[in-house]
Amino acid sequence: MTKDCIQLANFVRSWQEAIHLAASPLVQQHKIEQRYVEAMIRSIEHYGPYVVITPKVAIPHARPSDGVLELAISLLRLQKPVFFSPNQPVYLLIVLAAIDNASHLQVLADLALVLQEPDQIDDLIACQHADMIWEKIKQYTTKESTE
Repeated sequence: MTKDCIQLANFVRSWQEAIHLAASPLVQQHKIEQRYVEAMIRSIEHYGPYVVITPKVAIPHARPSDGVLELAISLLRLQKPVFFSPNQPVYLLIVLAAIDNASHLQVLADLALVLQEPDQIDDLIACQHADMIWEKIKQYTTKESTE
């Protein structure tokens, strides 16, 4: 993830809008095609809110063949939650674009370090600037390797 792929917003009207917004830096940087965004939405409509992987966090994704041009990740932090289902408020959307079945595994391992502690998730949600989120993510992913 790069700092320019982190966005903050107050609220969105729907989870579909949240996915469009969260993925927009990756579309603009030509890391994914627009059809990848639509594939993520179709997948959730078909399979349900499986992308909500822990309270307050969703990791929308689709198949590499749905329009991924390079391995990429983006993050959207919402001030007010969007609901993927009635009891699943989401504040952090992390769009994952994988080019194959293996190259993204390190990204997922790093995300696990960030998302393993509810306090760390709350810290990210509380951040008021993309720079702060970027610094916290770097701190959480390097903390494990120095312990």
